[in-house]
Amino acid sequence: MSARKINESDYLELIKAKGLKEVFLYLRDNTYYGEFLNKMDPEDLHRTEIEAHLNDLKVREIEKLVHYLAGVEKTFFQVFFVRMEVESLRILIRGIARNDNLESLKGLIVYSEKNTKVPFERLYRAKDWEEFKKLLVGTDYYRVLEIYKDVKVDQDLAMVEKNLDRYYYDLLKNRLRKLDRRANRSLIDLQLRNYDLLNLIWIYRGKKFYNLSREELIAYSLRGGLELNDQRLLKLIDAKNLEEMKNLLVNSEYAFLFNHTKTIDLFMERRRERYLYYQNLKLFGDNDSGLGRVVAYIRLLDFEIEDITSIIESKRYRMSPDETKNYLIRPVD
Repeated sequence: MSARKINESDYLELIKAKGLKEVFLYLRDNTYYGEFLNKMDPEDLHRTEIEAHLNDLKVREIEKLVHYLAGVEKTFFQVFFVRMEVESLRILIRGIARNDNLESLKGLIVYSEKNTKVPFERLYRAKDWEEFKKLLVGTDYYRVLEIYKDVKVDQDLAMVEKNLDRYYYDLLKNRLRKLDRRANRSLIDLQLRNYDLLNLIWIYRGKKFYNLSREELIAYSLRGGLELNDQRLLKLIDAKNLEEMKNLLVNSEYAFLFNHTKTIDLFMERRRERYLYYQNLKLFGDNDSGLGRVVAYIRLLDFEIEDITSIIESKRYRMSPDETKNYLIRPVD
């Protein structure tokens, strides 16, 4: 499966392509994404629809791999299905906030039909927020969303989305706890490092862009990271400015997030993902990592799809090849 992934020469071809159509044709005709793109019209292309079809391949890969797992390992691996459900619900909720026809968003929704209890086909026909929520009764998502009386463009949807994310990461943590710690130490540590990184970005952005209160920052932080326990999180939340945050992390493995002051806002997320890319590459290369190797394969596929999406987006802004490379997770020479 790994041998079919796109390589550096493929990346270079995609980067130097002159536009969206050329990127699409290369992917369709030269990569394993082709079978998921061949029904699209090259003369009527939309970035988000291409991205959805790229993720259709990920659905198939997860469905294929889950058959080789059993017990708590299988249950853990199925969180990938939950992540796709969360992302799909996020798209539909934004659609309701904008008063979109949800049927028109159908092409952007990606999930495993064999492994979901969410009635997506019925959700597309929901006329308003109340009907949308009622259709989710019987799923965990109703409990997550029922507290919100309405969703509108002019209100901040960040908290709704944050609550969905919180549900996913709490579920992930609960399933991590059930894995054999000795057999899956590298996998567990890497997942918890991601909690640390997400918390750091959340606290930084919550302070700088959303002017969130101390209570809000605490409430939506993820508990149970690897290095950042509750005490350290509180110190970061109480930091008066970026410089104080940096000083608290100076001896941490995460100092790299804040070491480039001029580009911190532009590339913070990419730096997190590149760090995770290298960590997952290492985990995938460990033949003894068991479940970790399977999880790393899917995460590396995630990064590949994100990079292809970034390349497509670069065509929209007419970036040069060198500029485009700056926004990729995977380093390309």
